[in-house]
Amino acid sequence: MMRILFAASEIYPLIKTGGLADVAGALPVALRAKGHDVKLIMPAYKGILEKVEAIHKKTNLGNPFGVGDLILLETRIIENDTPIYLLQCQALFERDAGPYLDQDGTDYVDNHLRFGAFSWAIAMLAQHGHLIGWQADILHLNDWQTGFAAAYLKSWKLNHIPIISTVHNLRYNGSFEMNRFPDMRLSSELLDMHGMEFYGRFSGLKAGLVYADAITTVSPTYAKEIVTSEYGDGLDGTLRAMRYKLHGILNGVDYEQWSPEKDQLISQAYSIDSIEKKCANKLALLNENKLPEDPSTLLFGIVSRLTEQKGLDLVLEAIPALLQKGCRLIVLGSGDKALESAYLALQQQYPNQVSIKIGYDEAYSHRLQAGVDALLIPSRFEPCGLTQLYALKYGTLPLVRKTGGLADSVFETGEQANGFVFEQANAQALKEAMLRTLACFEDINAWREKQSNAMAYDFSWEGTTVKWEQLYSSLLN
Repeated sequence: MMRILFAASEIYPLIKTGGLADVAGALPVALRAKGHDVKLIMPAYKGILEKVEAIHKKTNLGNPFGVGDLILLETRIIENDTPIYLLQCQALFERDAGPYLDQDGTDYVDNHLRFGAFSWAIAMLAQHGHLIGWQADILHLNDWQTGFAAAYLKSWKLNHIPIISTVHNLRYNGSFEMNRFPDMRLSSELLDMHGMEFYGRFSGLKAGLVYADAITTVSPTYAKEIVTSEYGDGLDGTLRAMRYKLHGILNGVDYEQWSPEKDQLISQAYSIDSIEKKCANKLALLNENKLPEDPSTLLFGIVSRLTEQKGLDLVLEAIPALLQKGCRLIVLGSGDKALESAYLALQQQYPNQVSIKIGYDEAYSHRLQAGVDALLIPSRFEPCGLTQLYALKYGTLPLVRKTGGLADSVFETGEQANGFVFEQANAQALKEAMLRTLACFEDINAWREKQSNAMAYDFSWEGTTVKWEQLYSSLLN
């Protein structure tokens, strides 16, 4: 039994902007099911206290940053009974907009201080468990928002517990202008090229990488990609030097949440043995989107942030050829304003074939996964991707670019073919893959075979958790 302090800036079902929240909401639960003592820590954003049990205990950590007391609230997540510490500081975390961006969609100007204070509290708990009556054996950090914790532990020059730092997306490096560094209460000794200095700035992600005992990414292929200049986002040199401690572990899926047999959010439950019932979800989704209820035409779907990273500009170039052949498209997402506008314009141009919903809606994303025939994920890079793993379980065939976790989970050929794959990040390669998808869809036996293969894959956390246990144990030993 290991005691693990798991730190993340977002955790489902309390708050979610992306895949980090899904992982932080599921991996600790899976580890606890294996008998480990896992406790979570996250900021107490506005409205979070309404989503947890009544507070069991409060611990005042003082006012080290001069913005108000940092108060640790001990409670549990109601849905899965997982213990969680919420860091409360009204000035830093109780904002009306999201966890990272203001109402205009720009980074809060004090994000360095917000997540510096959060990281300081994480480091305090990791080092001084007596404050809360529980001493962790392992500290597991996630992304740049927690990376500063490794820097605090380094700067305190004390023996500390082993640190794992997981990179969910290298592009978000949490770097800030040097004139903000004095706010951090960190030693300037850490500001060199072998430390947390990053092209004349200081970076929370780099701190997490260089001061951790192990670095993990969310898929084996992404771990290989990020040591190259093409995918390394300026950190490839650092990562090549640290290859000895770099591991790629593919994310898992919580099939209690994402399974067409158990999903309470979809119109019609179905399984690998009753795959024909999936059609009822397609008809319901078409009806909801006021599109003609014709199950015989191929329905593509997208659930994504609308960004160039996700390759969604390529879809705009490739899709007209498919729409001219009668295919349809349903999109759920938000992000780049120019892309949002372009997708809405596409809907205006093809009102009987295209439906666009700007924003994010968890229940609707389930209905979309169950209702579409094929899910488009043409990412230029993709650390893991969870939507393709969800799609597979729903018998919704993913069409992906061969990169990162997509390359580790979706295969077009071979006995276990479960989707469609293209290699070059351009619209022509995507269009050709979409035409292959259409040809397969028109051959019902070939389509059913791929659907059966897809639904048979098991990406549950149970198998993934074994790899985490092995990594944790290796650090403790």
